[in-house]
Amino acid sequence: MKNKVCYLFVFNGYSDWEPALAAAALQQFSPYEVRPFSIDGNAVISAANLQIIPQLSLEEVEADLADIVILPGGAAWGEGRNREISPFIVDILRKGKLLAAICDATLYLASEGILDDIPHTSNDLGLLKQAVPEYKGEANYVAKPAVTAGQVITANGTAGTAFAHAVVSKLGLLENKEFAFWFGFFHKPEFQHLWHE
Repeated sequence: MKNKVCYLFVFNGYSDWEPALAAAALQQFSPYEVRPFSIDGNAVISAANLQIIPQLSLEEVEADLADIVILPGGAAWGEGRNREISPFIVDILRKGKLLAAICDATLYLASEGILDDIPHTSNDLGLLKQAVPEYKGEANYVAKPAVTAGQVITANGTAGTAFAHAVVSKLGLLENKEFAFWFGFFHKPEFQHLWHE
């Protein structure tokens, strides 16, 4: 029975492959229901030209109901778009919910000052500093595929599997041996210990 909620933000041009494994893992093998939402609730076209029909609009999502919010990458972030979600994201963080951002979505977090004082990663430190001149978190930048710092998960754009691993690990799903066995196949040899125990 699904009794937990994962909100997945989708928008025109979003990098559909980046959150795919995390979303599939949550939807298929956990108590989390993945609920895609867009700014206006209308269909969007992903970077792979897939039409996605969200379940909700930004106006309809509720921070109180969320357990995790996933922000995928896409050029829109670097172009300064999608900022309408900021009040919702502030609410999510204030209420202690989990926020996971990958690729260019980390540019958004940096522009909002969310990464200034916590360990984090992105696609590249130099690119991050160039894209977000107001970014002040260089001392906390970690050159790893994915980084978890409290309630915030960040990952670079080539690290979809590491991103998914960080998400399911933070949510405690890897404590389920059957789930860990299934998930282990996606990241050999790094995660082979998950299915050889």
